[in-house]
Amino acid sequence: MATGSSSTCREPKKTMQTSHLLREVLPNLPSEIIYDILSRLPVKSLLRFRCVSKSLCSLISEPEFAKTHLSLASRNNVYGHHKLILTEQDRNGVDCSLYSISNEQSDTAVKLDCLVKGPDCGERIVGCCDGLVCIVSEREVRIWNPSTRKSKRFPNVETQNLSVGRYVRYGFGYAESIDDYKVVGFFRDVNTGLEFEAQVCTLRTHSWRRIGSFPFCLPSDGLVTNLNGSGIFVSGALHWFLGGNGGSIIVSLDLVNVTFGEVLEPHYQRGSLDQIGLDVLNGCLCTLATYDDCTDVWVMKEYGIRESWAKLITITYAAHPFDGQYSQPLCILANGEILLHIQSQLVLYNYIDGTFSYPMIHIFSSFSVHTYVESLVLTDTDADSGV
Repeated sequence: MATGSSSTCREPKKTMQTSHLLREVLPNLPSEIIYDILSRLPVKSLLRFRCVSKSLCSLISEPEFAKTHLSLASRNNVYGHHKLILTEQDRNGVDCSLYSISNEQSDTAVKLDCLVKGPDCGERIVGCCDGLVCIVSEREVRIWNPSTRKSKRFPNVETQNLSVGRYVRYGFGYAESIDDYKVVGFFRDVNTGLEFEAQVCTLRTHSWRRIGSFPFCLPSDGLVTNLNGSGIFVSGALHWFLGGNGGSIIVSLDLVNVTFGEVLEPHYQRGSLDQIGLDVLNGCLCTLATYDDCTDVWVMKEYGIRESWAKLITITYAAHPFDGQYSQPLCILANGEILLHIQSQLVLYNYIDGTFSYPMIHIFSSFSVHTYVESLVLTDTDADSGV
């Protein structure tokens, strides 16, 4: 699942008052059953249930309940809690049910007012993690939960000697051992024009701090494709695919230790690559080696182990002339089909017979796509009032 999130199965403990609260609301059912039922419901239903009683509102608002709900939602293998965000030219946005799309059912796209800020704001999504969406513009960085409509604005980066604009590289992810979400930015030094300074801001501290210069060369264009130049979050680290015609490397940044590293690429089996992409698929780091007539999708089954790279499928374009465009895999379905984003189209690809089908949903003529899972993360005390 390409959620931009590698949510592990974090199973929190229920709080001391949970049993009392649940028995007060539904006295005829065991508290464990009530808790289990509530933790599997859609976020929209849970938000309505907060009005039933103070006890139920208190339970649903607990951070530990949010973690339980997120854990179950992330593991839902029919994608009942997963959504797609489609944005048009960084201005308009809609979301729709991944379950409906993956089952070839019609679905209504819901407009996301949080992304409609006018043509000159330069807003873009740079990452999704645990139901939170990181949105940056030339003026600010925001963490937004589209399910609860809560958001948190980060303070502006100190701009002395730094160029802060739409081409700055960002990344967003979760540091599990310290239970905190982090935004990382690489800002160009205006004095040299070449060196990039790395800074990080956490949801808990709500402040930016410098972590040093980026020890690699950041390319602008060429062989390597990284959606919006954003970091790919997998296994507690952010990843960027860097390089050009002279070669490429996968750079990692551990979000707990805040240290840079390198992840070795697979041994590609063919030459004359047109493009290389980096993404996440069903919780695994993946690369996409694109040639004239196909794209090879590689996945790293054991993170950090180069020998664990395996070619999952080859997407052939004989059945539809996509002109070798970059293919973004979104998820692997239970029936073996893969939902792809190719040339501003959502495509279901059957790798067994090499055929393509197209979900019944009205979308923009040109769009970017991100996946997220519904969650209650970002509580009222963490969030700004309104979006």
